[in-house]
Amino acid sequence: MIRRTTLIFSVALLAAAWFGAGAAAPARAATPNAEMREAVMALRGLIDRRGTEHYFIYPARHSVRVGRLEGTWWPRDPWTGGPLRPGTTRGHYDYRVTKDRRRYRLVGHLDGGARIVVSGGMPRAIMLAYDHRSEEGINLIRQYIEDYATLHEGLYPLPPEVARDGPVGSQPAQRYWPSNPWNHADMARRGDRGSFSYTVAADRRSYTLRLHRALKHDYVLTGSVSPSSWRQLLATLEDEILRRNGRILAGYVTQWSLQHAAALPTAIEFSPTGRVGAAYTDWPEDPTGGVPMQPGTSTGTYTYAPESAGAYTLIVHLVSGEFDAGGTLPALGAPARGAAPTES
Repeated sequence: MIRRTTLIFSVALLAAAWFGAGAAAPARAATPNAEMREAVMALRGLIDRRGTEHYFIYPARHSVRVGRLEGTWWPRDPWTGGPLRPGTTRGHYDYRVTKDRRRYRLVGHLDGGARIVVSGGMPRAIMLAYDHRSEEGINLIRQYIEDYATLHEGLYPLPPEVARDGPVGSQPAQRYWPSNPWNHADMARRGDRGSFSYTVAADRRSYTLRLHRALKHDYVLTGSVSPSSWRQLLATLEDEILRRNGRILAGYVTQWSLQHAAALPTAIEFSPTGRVGAAYTDWPEDPTGGVPMQPGTSTGTYTYAPESAGAYTLIVHLVSGEFDAGGTLPALGAPARGAAPTES
C-alpha cells in the first residue's frame, strides 16, 4: 500500500513538473510587423532626442539616416536584418519635417501595404512660453520707441531706426535689446515668429507695433504723442490692468466649460449681467470707466464669441491696441495636470 501511494505521488509530481514546464515555455517570437513598429518607435526616440538637444529644432530630412544622428546604435529592418533605411516599401521609413523644423511626421512601412504613422514636435506649453517672452521683448522695444519720441520733440522714429544698432537701440539709457526666443538673435523687423513689424504715421506722431506670434494672431501695440507724460503713464497702466482682466475672463470661460459638460458660454451668457456674471460675481472692472467690463468695441470693453471644437474669440480693447485672450479649451477628459493655460 505504501509503495502504491509513493508511486501515485511520484507520478503526480512528474505531471505537475511537465505542466509547469509547459506554462513557463517562452512566448512565440514577435512578427516582423511588430518588430518594425518597435523599430519605428526607436527611431522616433532618436529624432526626439536630437530635437530636445537643439531647443526643439528637429533634424532635417537628409539627417535622419544611419550614421547621421548621434550614437552608434540604429534600428534594423526585421525582414533583411540590415539598418533601417528611408523608402516607401516594406521595412523602410519616410521622415518629413516642417519648414521651420518644429514638427515632424514619421511613417514606417509594414508588410501588406500597412503603415505606422507617428508625429512629434515642440510642446505647446513651450511655444506659449516663447510667445510670452516675445511679448515682454516687444513691450520693452515699445518703451524705447517712447523714450526716443521724448528726446525728439514728440516725433517717433522711422522704421529703419527701430533696431539694436539703430538710433532707438543705441540710446544712451538703453543697455539691453531683447532677443527672439525662436532663433536667439536680436528681435528685428521681419515676418517670422518672434519678430515684429513697425509702421509710423507720415507726421511721425503715432505708430503701430506688431509682434508675430506662434499660437495666436499678432500682438498689436500702438502709441501716439500724449499732451502729458503722466497721461502716457496712465494709459500704460490701464492697458496692463486690461490685459490682466482678459486673462481673468479667459479663466471664467474655462471654468464654465468644466462645469457645463465642455459647453462654451454663449455671447449673451458671457457678460456681467448674464449667467456667467451671476456665477462669478468678481467681474473685472474697466479701469478707464470704473464699471464692470462690458461687451463692445471701445476702450475698456471686450469682444467674445464661441466657435467650434472648443475654440473661442476673446479680444480686450486696450487704450493702445487690442489684447487677444481667446484660445481653445482642452479636450473633455484630458488631464488637467501639466495642461497649458489658456492665456495670451
